[in-house]
Amino acid sequence: MKRLLIPLLLICSYTIHADANKELNIFIAANYLAPQTATGFRQTNGYEVIQNFFNENDVMLAKMAAGLNGYDLIVPTSYAVDQLEKMHKLQPLDLKKIPNLKYVDKQFLNLDYDKGNKYSVPYAYDNVFLAYNKKELKKLGIIPNTWAVIFDPKYLKKLHGRVTVFDSPRNVFAAALLYLGKDPNSSDMKDLIQARDTILKAAPYWKRFDSDSYTRNLANGGIYVAMSYSVDIFKTLEDMKDSKQEINIGTMMQKEGNLYELDNLVIPASVKNTDAAYKFINYALLPKSALELTTDTGASIMNTEALKSVSPEIKAMDWIYPKDMSKMHTFKAYSPKIRIWLNETWLEIQLNGSCH
Repeated sequence: MKRLLIPLLLICSYTIHADANKELNIFIAANYLAPQTATGFRQTNGYEVIQNFFNENDVMLAKMAAGLNGYDLIVPTSYAVDQLEKMHKLQPLDLKKIPNLKYVDKQFLNLDYDKGNKYSVPYAYDNVFLAYNKKELKKLGIIPNTWAVIFDPKYLKKLHGRVTVFDSPRNVFAAALLYLGKDPNSSDMKDLIQARDTILKAAPYWKRFDSDSYTRNLANGGIYVAMSYSVDIFKTLEDMKDSKQEINIGTMMQKEGNLYELDNLVIPASVKNTDAAYKFINYALLPKSALELTTDTGASIMNTEALKSVSPEIKAMDWIYPKDMSKMHTFKAYSPKIRIWLNETWLEIQLNGSCH
């Protein structure tokens, strides 16, 4: 999930102080809730929606582990749901209080990270792929339909200092594993070490690890290729259209397959009054709310009724609605041992990777 960290919202305390009778506090990625939905929920249920943002799931997990509380809802991706549950940070859900769950495509329910949807219900998904500068890559003769573009020196020598990847070990390792022809969720240490070595060889050619400002750098031509989220690119393209800028950003899925972050609505264990949380979850699952979400933010929805009304223009964007879901992979939770290794290795990569 994406991606704008606003630390000022968390200054001085790990606890949000709010009148639970008037406000609903959500911990969510930026640009991931349609303004019309927040307004509609306030008008219908009387709660002001207060959004607090995190940039990566690993950041959110670290804060929750450190005792962050006061949120009525969190929007974590698949593997983060599993980890939050193992940390005893979630309330079990009463699905009888969420009748609009009937609108969610069944292929996104009862998945391995939360069998029976005991703790979570799907909200939306956000695809990971490569966005690029169309003019510059045409000059260089590079077609970014493969993860090799960010890992293979034959491409990177041409792109030196013009590539960004996420500041996210799960995303970068998954992409490297796909490039190597491996399972992007592999926990085999031989695969992970091979992926680490691939990343270490590629990192000196990259500009930076960037989950936040890469769209701005793509738009102004500072970088030519960026690991990207669909929601980020959609918003950037819409902003460029509105300001009548020349649009020179291209999008392409990779032939080895792509990851998607399947994000969910969960209720933290620390919440005492769950009434507002259930009301929001049910409201967010309305076809109207789901349609607002995909139309306004470019998020990919799994609401069967809402999908009937999505504009043909958005539906045709395969980086929002992939044509072949068999080549799309969601993240699975790693064991604590693998998570520790991955986090330590990521620090090593960042210290020694020599990004510009």
